[in-house]
Parts: sequence; C-alpha cells; structure tokens
Amino acid sequence: MPAVAARSPVLVLWGDRDPFTPIDGPVGRYFSALPSELPNVTLHMLEGVGHCPHDDRPDLVHAKLLPWLDTLPSTTALTPVSSPAA
Repeated sequence: MPAVAARSPVLVLWGDRDPFTPIDGPVGRYFSALPSELPNVTLHMLEGVGHCPHDDRPDLVHAKLLPWLDTLPSTTALTPVSSPAA
C-alpha cells in the first residue's frame, strides 16, 4: 500500500462497527496510521457502519466518495506509469 499511496491518491472508508477488521485491530491500526505518514491517503470513519460500507450505508459512502473524486486531477493531466520490462 505505501508504494501506491506515495504516488496516488487513496481514499479509505472504514466502518466503525466492522466486526471482521475493527479499527483497533492490527489491520485497522495500520490503515488508520497511513494518513499521518502519507499525505495522499485520506481516511474516513463511517459511524454505524460494518464491514461493507457500500452495502450498509451507500449514502454515507457517496457523501465521502463524490467530493473526494472531485479533488482528483482529470485523467488528461495524468502521466501514464510505464510497466516494468518483462
């Protein structure tokens, strides 16, 4: 994840009632620390939401996702990333 986040914007939407990967577990702690380490990572905790925020509360997901997408540069401004030689 850090290699991607170092060069690409990343939005993390996390349900505060996720029973499988709680925010205070090892995976949750890892992702919750990323915004302070990498400026391109944004984390939003979604209240009352479980493991599948897009299913549980699509309205909350859209409320965070759509404004975040508006902040991204247009695809015409992006430089393609070349693949490593095979």
